[in-house]
Amino acid sequence: MRRLDKQQWILITAVLLCVTGIGGLRVVPLLQQRRTLDETIQQHRQTLEEIRADGVRLPDLAQRLDQMQSQAAVFDARIPAGRGFGDLWQQIADLMNQYNLSEQHVQPGPAVEADQLGAIPLTLAAVGSMQDLFAFFRAIEQWQRLIRFEQVELVNDSCFDGSVKLNAKAILYYQIEPKQG
Repeated sequence: MRRLDKQQWILITAVLLCVTGIGGLRVVPLLQQRRTLDETIQQHRQTLEEIRADGVRLPDLAQRLDQMQSQAAVFDARIPAGRGFGDLWQQIADLMNQYNLSEQHVQPGPAVEADQLGAIPLTLAAVGSMQDLFAFFRAIEQWQRLIRFEQVELVNDSCFDGSVKLNAKAILYYQIEPKQG
């Protein structure tokens, strides 16, 4: 076997270093790309698992959406558009007359408006028997229009003749009509 001299060893070493360098320069980026690709695949797998988990909940969410849409339709029907309150004041007065309430007082306050919903505070006062007052409240509860009572005060009349004075604060809601222009 022949011995290699120093120059041949240097040449072989240089060739090996070149091959290793070229291989390293080629392999290292490939390894980095593979690691990045593995991370991306893992992220996609997690996303798919989340989609599957959400997909299981879809029928329940669709049912809840249908239920909420029907409730919203009822809500929209009970909160009419616009501020046509002349008829409403007349309806309240007629209802008070129907249930024999005397000393009637219906006082609207200043309107408060948000993006799509407006509210008008009402102060109601009347005198009548407990049965008439509760019948009045039941009748208002059956209205197609939403009126929320915030405060109701019933005070015995000083005559103690069975009549009760009603003092109430309520809020009447309406939908704001979109401005044209």
